[in-house]
Amino acid sequence: MSDFKFLTFEELKKELDKYTFKQLHIHHTWKPAHSSFTGKNHIQLQQSMKNHHVKNNGWADIGQHLTLFPDGTWVTGRPFNMSPASISGWNTGALAVEMVGNFDLPGTGEYNNLGYDKLEGKQKEEILKLIRYFIDKYGEKSIVFHREGPKVTKTCPGTSLNKQELINEAKLLGKDGLNMGSVFKDVDDNRWSAAYIKAAKELDIIAGNPDGTFNPTGNLTREQAAVLMVRLYEKITGKKVVK
Repeated sequence: MSDFKFLTFEELKKELDKYTFKQLHIHHTWKPAHSSFTGKNHIQLQQSMKNHHVKNNGWADIGQHLTLFPDGTWVTGRPFNMSPASISGWNTGALAVEMVGNFDLPGTGEYNNLGYDKLEGKQKEEILKLIRYFIDKYGEKSIVFHREGPKVTKTCPGTSLNKQELINEAKLLGKDGLNMGSVFKDVDDNRWSAAYIKAAKELDIIAGNPDGTFNPTGNLTREQAAVLMVRLYEKITGKKVVK
């Protein structure tokens, strides 16, 4: 019988509120990748990782506190009150998360990968919620990619991921950390550009159409480009040029 547990994000927040952390360490598993996930083998993959960490690495337990699967499911690992085997020298006070997937771009990474997975959908939504939780409670500096650690040569959590972009997207979540709060009715919250469109609207750089749509894939006309450039200039300089 496994000690691993499935948690919703609300359940996870309640658990994390019982502890104090300094950093959130974000990793990708590289292997298993998305192709290893069947939609039903969460525990099997988690147990396999634990076996490898204990038998091959000689660790006391699975290295991470949490594993985030491609379907957005959280599965517990090492106890939260136990330091992880995450980033050497930085483990004390850290919460370690492994995202199942290989997020290195093709031809990059320590293994010169031929293919890669995309962080998207429910998996991305859930890690953004956790990042937002840590930002609100511990500040942006608490968010740490594995590759930032001292003497780390790995690209983990993958060359396709940019930490600042994830932080920016997380900061655009609603106050409850549960949704993007789309400002245009034709821009779905799961759209890859939703956070940027929302930010541009809140910065008063774009206005959308009178009917509440944005037409995200439409072409930009010359007059729209002129309006956009002037708005950007006004934002950057603080000077109002069109009244």
